[in-house]
Amino acid sequence: MQRIIVLIAVLSFTANGFSQGSITLGSSSQVHFAEVINLSSTEIKVFINRTRQKVDEFQEFMIILASKEESRERKNLAEKEALKLFYPNARIETTITSAQGVKEVVSRTIKEYLYRLKILPYTKVVIEFYDIAYVTTFAKGRDGRYYGTATIFQKFTGFNGDDMVYSSVTKKEIEVILENIEDEFYGEKRWKIFLGDIKASEARS
Repeated sequence: MQRIIVLIAVLSFTANGFSQGSITLGSSSQVHFAEVINLSSTEIKVFINRTRQKVDEFQEFMIILASKEESRERKNLAEKEALKLFYPNARIETTITSAQGVKEVVSRTIKEYLYRLKILPYTKVVIEFYDIAYVTTFAKGRDGRYYGTATIFQKFTGFNGDDMVYSSVTKKEIEVILENIEDEFYGEKRWKIFLGDIKASEARS
């Protein structure tokens, strides 16, 4: 089942009320996840939910940025908040396949990607997100952080007037970084989730 989101709808910045089925993780992966990070089953569920919320927030911000109905102020705020979700210097690399089968690879910083969403040359944009996203198990890297991948699927359609002038389906594999960092307010280390580099595969029609 797909969740169709139309940009002209009134959107909230909060992550409350998102579909509970947008992230799935098999029971065998949960066991591996617990062994790698040494967390309880309750803590595992918390991090799965937090990861889903981060991804859902990113989707909402993309919608606001691409909307032709939103104010400049709201778009600028969405851009600022979206950047906070990501690790510094994160990038998106997109492999674009044209209708003729020609492939092109484009790499941009997340900051540049978000800015380009604000200036899309369409009179209306429709984005559809599909409820089949998932998160892989987390594994420890050499730098001491833990890494996983969240995968989302979207359909993008751009219109000029009543005419559809652009359409594509994109698979985005988003790096998820789990880091134990010092919390200045609580005076102790706590786990924090960031989104990292994105690998995108876009098929244009």
